[in-house]
Amino acid sequence: MDPTRGNHNSSLRGETGLRRAAMVVIEELGENAAAYAATRAIILQKQGDEIGASRWRRVAPVIEEMQRKKSTSPRVQTDSTIGLARGTE
Repeated sequence: MDPTRGNHNSSLRGETGLRRAAMVVIEELGENAAAYAATRAIILQKQGDEIGASRWRRVAPVIEEMQRKKSTSPRVQTDSTIGLARGTE
């Protein structure tokens, strides 16, 4: 993913679009996703793309929230002998 390119995609509009964008960035970049979104916003602002920068500033906290929830949720372990998932403690 190139943080220097603008994103004028209308899918970033609205809460659903923000969550979708956040999931894509998390899938691509993992734990670096929030930093990428923040960096992208800064670069776009410096390039004069206020709309793109604004959208990425809205995506960054959604990424942080999703990652925070993921890190605090119980881990699931798969029992390979019977193919069932169960929570671990």
